[in-house]
Amino acid sequence: DRYRRSHIEFEKDGERVRTQLENSYQPEYGKRYYAKLKDLERGIEREFDSLTTVMLTFTASHQNAEGHPRCPADHMRDVAEGWDTARKQIPHVLDGLRWEYARVWEPHADGYGHLHVAIFVEDDGDGIGAGSFGPVMESHVRSCDSAGSDAHDPEGEAVSVNDSVENLGSYISEYIGIFGDETLERPISEQAFYAVT
Repeated sequence: DRYRRSHIEFEKDGERVRTQLENSYQPEYGKRYYAKLKDLERGIEREFDSLTTVMLTFTASHQNAEGHPRCPADHMRDVAEGWDTARKQIPHVLDGLRWEYARVWEPHADGYGHLHVAIFVEDDGDGIGAGSFGPVMESHVRSCDSAGSDAHDPEGEAVSVNDSVENLGSYISEYIGIFGDETLERPISEQAFYAVT
């Protein structure tokens, strides 16, 4: 909230420039992020002849070994480290195909986060199935002790494949909540998630 009233000054060649500080939880940032997603969409549509969009979801247990809630920061760190390992499998899965990806963190209703990775693939006509991403999901489960294999089953809800996404920017941004809304007016679970991030 203090960022709303904070500024930073730059000096160059004896001239001072003052600008308002901004952080990723302000509506202006969300609008700019959405604009970047739209720019990604335009670039993909311009470069790829046919498009398949794959959405991967990475998460982990919210409970520790005693069944108590885990520290949300530790949980998020585990998911991020699992992704760092899993992403190395994607070039093998999509060998010979052109692809790009975007990552988006989203809060659960309880304030813990999970990670969505949208992969945009120029489909060569053979069709890409959710099962193709088994090695990616298995890698996450192996490297993230608190990740369960049931929650990362490529044939379940962890992987979705869509050949007909009309508006990529909207498709991805629905995973980042309603951009443009004031952070301090969002539900307390989202505010807790923002505090962790």
